[in-house]
Amino acid sequence: MADAIAELLLTEAAVDKLGARSISIEETHSVPRNASVVVRNPHSDPPGKRRLLIGRTDGGRALTLVIERTADPTTWLVVTGWDATARERRLLGG
Repeated sequence: MADAIAELLLTEAAVDKLGARSISIEETHSVPRNASVVVRNPHSDPPGKRRLLIGRTDGGRALTLVIERTADPTTWLVVTGWDATARERRLLGG
């Protein structure tokens, strides 16, 4: 079953990390509403705790967000993010 994302939570640390890469809070929250995929994070420790949410913002910017499971299966914590790489964009089909 695919991971459902109803809500993304951001800590101050995550907002700072995203801001350093010129990613706004609004862009972050728009990703799960648009074309996006959730894939296993190969660097997650323990395995399965974190995923990569790769998707487009309302403005069309392709982002990759590292998200972490919370107690609620549809609420995820944003750890960090960056502009999606070419390989990550291919997972979106573009």
